[in-house]
Amino acid sequence: MNFRILGSLQAGVDGAMMPLGGVIKRRLLAYLLLNANRVVATHKLLDVLWPDETPRTARKMIGNAVRGLRLDLAHGATDTRAAILTLAPGYQLRVDPDTVDLFLFRRQVERGRTEARAGDHAAAACTLRGALDLWGGVALADLADGDLNWPELDGLESERLGALEDYFEAGLAIGHHHEILGELQTAVAEDPLRERLSGQLMVALYRCGRQTDALSVFWRIRTELVERYGLEPSRELRRLERSVLEHAPDLEVPVAPAAEYHKAPERPTGPALVEQQAMRRPDAPDARDASSVSRVPSRVGRDHRRDHRVAPDRVDDGDRQCAGHRSAPRRTRVSVVLVWVRHDLADDHDLYGVQKVMADIEAVLRQQSTQNGGTVGPVTAPVFSAVFGVDKPRRDDATRAVRTAFALRDRIDGSRPRTNPSFIRVHVAVVTGDACLSYLPAHSGVPTVTGDAVDRGFRLLAMAPRGQVRVCEVTRQATESHISYHLGPEPPDGWEALRIRTGAGHGLQDVRSPEPTEPPDGPGLPQLTARSP
Repeated sequence: MNFRILGSLQAGVDGAMMPLGGVIKRRLLAYLLLNANRVVATHKLLDVLWPDETPRTARKMIGNAVRGLRLDLAHGATDTRAAILTLAPGYQLRVDPDTVDLFLFRRQVERGRTEARAGDHAAAACTLRGALDLWGGVALADLADGDLNWPELDGLESERLGALEDYFEAGLAIGHHHEILGELQTAVAEDPLRERLSGQLMVALYRCGRQTDALSVFWRIRTELVERYGLEPSRELRRLERSVLEHAPDLEVPVAPAAEYHKAPERPTGPALVEQQAMRRPDAPDARDASSVSRVPSRVGRDHRRDHRVAPDRVDDGDRQCAGHRSAPRRTRVSVVLVWVRHDLADDHDLYGVQKVMADIEAVLRQQSTQNGGTVGPVTAPVFSAVFGVDKPRRDDATRAVRTAFALRDRIDGSRPRTNPSFIRVHVAVVTGDACLSYLPAHSGVPTVTGDAVDRGFRLLAMAPRGQVRVCEVTRQATESHISYHLGPEPPDGWEALRIRTGAGHGLQDVRSPEPTEPPDGPGLPQLTARSP
């Protein structure tokens, strides 16, 4: 006889599923399995079976359920038979741990961690993958309705996430950052405040050649921690951010024998559960599919948002970033406008409206940057960018960038939303400095801009209040004759650019004020405002 609780509750004998009866009987078996081989007091069973109000006949109902389960369990083979014993002050389910998927999971996780500690990361990744594949969904998914609030289930979810993090750690140690990247992004999207997961995603993105994506993960979690709880990220995560900024050597793939990197992903074998393959959903992905575990939703309260990949130079396939390019990379001084569009993902929000807002912002940014002599960078919403100084560097490129940021800000503030737009937040930053221009095949001749200036821009963007234009000190010095700024010492989150100085536009050529014509995608910016806090 075998039992499954990492998913829907199931019991089977000789490969055939066994009916378990009504809700009380199933919940009793489930709770005894969670506490297998331990005595559970009767008063505890009363609390977990009837959390709100205990009926007067509750003890009798438990007794009837125990008698029914004893008859069901008697069908198992003698060597694997489970039994419910009456032991003061309650009951004990005596069962072979090898017949319960939870205990198999824990055993394989511990073995995987032992292999990792011994330095055999390939074996650890294989073992932990096998352990995670035992999960078929949320633990006790068929019983976990609104009134089932067992702390043990939250503990199981924590165990799964811990094993998932250990699996990612082993994968990174053997250079499998491309293979685990998709699952890492999904896991971070499901639990955006889990710092270890975010750190692992930063490392994987960095090794895939996506430094700005890695930095965006940091400032996304930092922004949420600061706004929600007033906390800064952990010291380890801040140290990782500095390592990404400095291209620290310890972020590279650890040196290991070639055989370890290409070790075949053999699955660990173990006692078969209730026709494990037959019970898997017909459309379930193979264990080699990177999303097979991350599709398991979490029980604990968390923000089920989609992945927030926010970088202007994203390439879907990291391997292609090593391919040839149309033009040789070069170093030059540029000014960059970064626009970050944030939104909640509540059930009552119009997702088509969000999509329309993204398209409208890109159209407005493209229109205004073209008028001011800039180039719109490769777009990956929710971050948009425009670069000034790519083809024909001008002494007033920084001023042109700030004017573009003003035009976008003013168009947003002047829009006429048709519905409540409170879930849309826009942050704008402008930075100036030396950068590397690279031409990647996937970007059709549009340069990808990287370097310290862009890195500072992302950090500035993360701290910029919504609805304001914030600039770095270099940009302020280059534009102070044309742009008015908020007076005071330089704040850590940059200078607030207020407005164009009266008469300051006469020295700029080929720069036109925003015309009242509509953007290409339609009138105004629907469902979009940006206000200062």
